[in-house]
Amino acid sequence: MRFTPLRFALLTVAAAFLLSGCTPLPSFDQLESESRAAAQAIADHLPPGTEVEDRSTGEEGPCGRGTASYTQHWAAYPEPPSDGEEFIATLARKLPDEFVVFETGVTMSDPNLSLSYRGMTIGVIVEDDQVEPIVDILVISRCGLPAEDE
Repeated sequence: MRFTPLRFALLTVAAAFLLSGCTPLPSFDQLESESRAAAQAIADHLPPGTEVEDRSTGEEGPCGRGTASYTQHWAAYPEPPSDGEEFIATLARKLPDEFVVFETGVTMSDPNLSLSYRGMTIGVIVEDDQVEPIVDILVISRCGLPAEDE
């Protein structure tokens, strides 16, 4: 087989698609499942006896045109006494290397941690100035297909 410029171009384009990992967008259910697993990975490091409440609405979040995101929001109530600063510092060390800590550039008074994990953005904030300390776990999924109408 002779490689004409057209055949070479077609092979180059096909190879680029294979190497770039063109995969179909995940379903909305998959986004929910992935974000739930990420929130659970954080919750697994909460102190024993911590009550966790799922505050997720299940509604689509903004993403690019024709896509949607899923936001997982959990509120955890650790038993006193709890040390928010210590929890955040310990959490950052205990999570697998796939959870990448990044700086948001936003100064907050509450102990917090911003993470990136498999295309998701995760925020963990300890509101320990409340009557009862609250650990907010917020996971924003990667972009995927909007939810199907029932």
